[in-house]
Amino acid sequence: MELVDPRTFLLVANLLGMLCALVLWVQARSFPDDIAGLRDWALAVVLIGCASGLASFRGVLHDGIAIVLASGMLLFGQLLLIIGLQRFSGRQPVWRPTVDLIGAVLLLIVWLTFGAYNYPARIFIMALAHVGLFAYGALLAWRVTPAGFGSRFLTVVFLLGVAVAAWRLATLSLATGAADAVFDRNLIQQIYLGMFSLGVLGLSIGFILLANERLRVELEFMATRDPMTGAFNRRAFFSQAAVEWARRARSDRPLAVITADIDFFKKVNDKYGHHTGDLVIKDFARRAAQLLRLPDILARFGGEEFVILLPDTGLAEAASVAERIRKEIEARPDKKLPRYTVSLGVAVTQGKAGQPADIEALIAVADAALYRAKQGGRNRVVA
Repeated sequence: MELVDPRTFLLVANLLGMLCALVLWVQARSFPDDIAGLRDWALAVVLIGCASGLASFRGVLHDGIAIVLASGMLLFGQLLLIIGLQRFSGRQPVWRPTVDLIGAVLLLIVWLTFGAYNYPARIFIMALAHVGLFAYGALLAWRVTPAGFGSRFLTVVFLLGVAVAAWRLATLSLATGAADAVFDRNLIQQIYLGMFSLGVLGLSIGFILLANERLRVELEFMATRDPMTGAFNRRAFFSQAAVEWARRARSDRPLAVITADIDFFKKVNDKYGHHTGDLVIKDFARRAAQLLRLPDILARFGGEEFVILLPDTGLAEAASVAERIRKEIEARPDKKLPRYTVSLGVAVTQGKAGQPADIEALIAVADAALYRAKQGGRNRVVA
């Protein structure tokens, strides 16, 4: 049976690389700036695709271009895959000592091409470099967040690259020494180049999936969170509260609500400016959240108003939580911010008789307690 010309694999890899690079570049232009690394991956795929294109002209172009330059573009393209993952993970890119190692590999390639010609040695060095780069890429892909299908898919593709390069090392004794051995039609070379072609596509798809998952997570966060403080917004609060209310009705467990309002917040804005006012709001949300349990829900209802939902919490315990928050705010650990205080109202529903009809009614009771706290002089808790 006639086997496919190996040059076809390299040309296919080149075309697939250009198409995937276009997709990654479009994502880089349209996605939020904090989803980093997309431009690195687009350039990496372009370099790998161009490297395969140059290598396909082996015997037509000078060996300095078809072998040395193509090898350099391939290795630097694989390095950019690593750099892109580091940026995507929020890490500072580390170029050295990998760049130095790639330079040393290229010097050896030049010597084994124009000095002491040795085709199997060239394959050995390149395959060894592939194993190292792909193994590190698999480690980064496994650790990246979100740890969903995209990261696992990308990890598997990197590991397949490691396996193919290792298999190429294991079958190195079957390689010939001819100048165009890379284009012979034996089965080993067919599989190796075929996997290379598919690997370019697989790596690109993996990173596209990874970027889309990150975008989905960010959009979900934006839909449920207050952009300034990171606390739940009103819509997300009521969605979560409905679940807790239904659970309370089934189990007859207590459910507490704390409403909080920063005292004299308008004076803070008027005296120090709206930027400082925003910092005060962020400071309260951060410090209050540190005093809550994992099941508790902190939400910003607008301006300086916050609501906290405490599942399975009685009146005394809820009042104690509110008092801890009040004292924490009064302590003013951040001296860069103006001194401010907070008033809090607490309401709890428990049992079935004489209880609020729904979560909004329970919040209204807590609001009434908050009003009494303000009438009583502020910087206090009323339950």
